Parts: sequence; C-alpha cells; structure tokens
Amino acid sequence: MDVQKEFRWAGPVAQAYELSRAPVSVIVGPTGGGKSTASARRCLRVAQWQDPSPRDGRRKARVVVIAPTYRRLWDQVIPSYLKEIPRGQGEFRGSKGDPADHMFNIQFADGSFGETHVLFRAVGDTSLEEFFRGFEVTAVWLPEMDTHGSEDILSLARNRVGRYPEPDDRPDKPDDAPAAYAGVWGDANAPEIDSWFHERFYLRKKAGDAVFIQPGGFSANRENWSNLRKINPRYYEDMAQTLDPWAVKRLVENKPGYSRHGQPVHEFFDAERHVARNAIDPVASATLVIGADCGNTLVPAASFKQLVFGQSRTLDEVVPDGQMDLVEFAREIRRKRETRFAHVPNAILVVDPSAVAKSATNRQLNFAQILQAETEIEVVLAPTNNPLTRRTSLDQQLKRQSGPNDPAWIVDPECIGLIKALSGGYCFQRKGQSLSLTPAKVHPHCDIAEAEQYGQLWMSGVGSGGGYIHEGFAARDAAGPGVILQE
Repeated sequence: MDVQKEFRWAGPVAQAYELSRAPVSVIVGPTGGGKSTASARRCLRVAQWQDPSPRDGRRKARVVVIAPTYRRLWDQVIPSYLKEIPRGQGEFRGSKGDPADHMFNIQFADGSFGETHVLFRAVGDTSLEEFFRGFEVTAVWLPEMDTHGSEDILSLARNRVGRYPEPDDRPDKPDDAPAAYAGVWGDANAPEIDSWFHERFYLRKKAGDAVFIQPGGFSANRENWSNLRKINPRYYEDMAQTLDPWAVKRLVENKPGYSRHGQPVHEFFDAERHVARNAIDPVASATLVIGADCGNTLVPAASFKQLVFGQSRTLDEVVPDGQMDLVEFAREIRRKRETRFAHVPNAILVVDPSAVAKSATNRQLNFAQILQAETEIEVVLAPTNNPLTRRTSLDQQLKRQSGPNDPAWIVDPECIGLIKALSGGYCFQRKGQSLSLTPAKVHPHCDIAEAEQYGQLWMSGVGSGGGYIHEGFAARDAAGPGVILQE
C-alpha cells in the first residue's frame, strides 16, 4: 500500500488530530464531521511514527481498536475503517460478531516500509482489567470514546501501549533521544455534562491530553462539508428538524449538554468561548465582588468576581461538596480572601436578600451579620431577588463583547462548579413536552449559579452605590473577628 499521495482532510481540526502524536488525542465533533475517517487514517500513520527495525529496516506497529460490544464494532467501526484501508489490502481475518485482525504493509514517502497489525476487539461482559491483560501494542483506538463506561479504560489502555515493537526491532538510541510514538486516540460527539468524558477532557485535562474540537454543524467553518453537501445542501438544518433540542445541541452544534433532562437556564453560556484557557490572575486595583447565595445555610455557595476593562471575570468559587454550615462557609470565603486575593485591598460581599433572616442557631443574628462578622468583609444585600432580573443581568453579560474577540464575561477553568451549572446543571427541567417555569433546585448547581447572579447583578450597576447595610452589622474596625455590634 503506497501512502505517498496526500490525503484530503475534512478540515484543519481533523487534520491536526490525525497528525497528533500526543499520548492521548481526542477529536470531538458533530455527526458527519469526518471524525471516524481521521481516526481510521491514524492506523496508517502509527508505523510511520516508529523507528526502522535494525533487523530488516521495517517500521512495525500493532494497534488494537476497542468497542464496548462486537455488534457496535461490526456495525459502525469496521465499515468506517474499511473505507480508508480496504479489506483486500493485506490480509483481513474475522467474521461478524467475532474478533477481527487486519495485517498490511505500507510504503512511506521516504521509501521505507511499514508493517501494521490492527486488532478489533470488544470488551463485552469482561472486566476491563481482565480484558487488557496480556495486550502488547503500539497504540489503542477507542471509537466513540465517550460510550465506554469509565475513565478506567484510558488508564488501562495507556498501560499497554508502547510494548510493541519488540526490543529487537528497536534501534539502540541515546537516552535523551525521543521515544517512538505510543498512545491512545479516540473520537466522540459532544459529551453529556457530568460524564467522565466531559470531566476529563473539558474540565480537568491532564498533561499529555490533546483535545481537538470541531466547529458545530451550523458554523460557516464546519468540517467535511464538501462531502456532506453532496448528500444534502441542508444536511444539518434538515437533521435538526428531526431531533429534540437536547440532541441538536450535542450532535449538531457540538456543545456539551445535559441531554434530554432539560434546558440550560443560561443558554448563551458557551464553554469554548467563556472558559479561560489558563488561570485568571486577580487585579489588585479592581474591587473583589463576592456573590453569595446563603439563604439555605446547608448548601451555600459563593463566586469571586472582578470587573476589569469592562470584562466581568469570575476567578474563584466556594461550592461545598455536600452540606456546609454558615460559619464554615464564611471561614472558607475568608481563607480565599486572605490567600489568593491577599493583595486586593477592596472587597465586598453581595448576598441573597433572604440573608436578613435570623439564624436558626442564633436568634439574635441574621445570616448576613454572621457572614460579615466571620469574614470581616463588608456585606451588602443584593438589590433584588427577582429571578428574571437576576438571570437577565448575567445573560446580558454573556451575550456581550468587551473587545474584538473578547467576551464580556469569562470564568477561570478551575471554577468547575460554576462551569457545570452554566453548562446545564442549572436548568429548566423537562416535564413531558414542556419545560418547568422555574429552574430546578438541584444542588449545588442552583446555588453557585444564583451566587454568580447576585455578584453580576451588583457589578452591572443594579443597586450599586447604595444598599450597604451598616446598622446591626459588625464594623470593619470592631474589637476583632467574630465581634458583633448588637442592634
């Protein structure tokens, strides 16, 4: 098989993915975006990325392609593979419902030859540890990677790659020379929020992860369009007409979502646009606005925000893992204020107006008074608790630009709680064919989203310049932390 000819890539994202030598490479795209084609063609490149054998000069590779079931392997994966690497090229063995193997030789542009062995296997009912035992391969392809049950499959796959070729087929190189390619790759549609795939590749990427996200099907830059338009010039538009909204978001627009369970409250939030690529540093000259939802003292939440050159930046959060009482909550706010934001002199705590309710454990004090005493940050009540006003304040900021290609609202990538909430955890739940009129009270999503709304409400100028509640609160120069000035 001669691969000196140039491939026609589906688009620049698919091309970058196909050529990636990262330890873990993943492409995420809409239906029809050419993901499977790019994944299959990587099987042609793995041998090219190996060193010539000192025994016969051939570059050798072994790839295992893994699906959850043999039915999926034969119905979906193998047909896509055989479009790029025909069955008649080399020797293909296997019958539907069983394991399959494809062995072929390949000639590269530099005149060298490669030997590639592709194994098609399904996990089925076997435990993952038992399934991977004994594999000695160069690389692993996980088609529809998000359909595998857990992130364990990545760890186990990474443990088996790089074990082929045999040592006798590897040249003796200096210790500081780069090793030949060994890795895992996979393709997927946009994932569901809270899935292991979303957590790993959208929220907590590891060193060595390369994630390639294609434009959505409605984008002018959609990939593989030269082929799709031959099928139907309205390929995605007509597809969207037949799908539920949750499916359109994931399968056409290529955005993570909470699938069929509901509609995100803040539909203008776009993780690709609004989540900063790197940590956001605090600006000493900008006031730190801490929005807090603490009407329910068992599940409070807070977001830490600054307004810099017209851009609203959410830098940190407090999202308890489970229940947290108000004093613990206040002390966590204070800890962050005195560590990450120690060089920011001005801060204000904007709280849910319901914080004027008296504490169940201290009838003399309300929630706001306790917060101010424990944090030593001046507290102000948000000007309104009207849900529509709160949501609109944040939506307006999400839609705006603060400059060319700069969104007017961004969030630090470590604010996982807020990102999950705005991605769809904070949602109008679906009831049959209709949606609920009010957001579902699903903790902690609703708590951190509403804390963000209070902070943004104040930052947007609604109620700012007034509304500070001094009477009955602890003064900043009081006798010390925890000292309350009685009413």
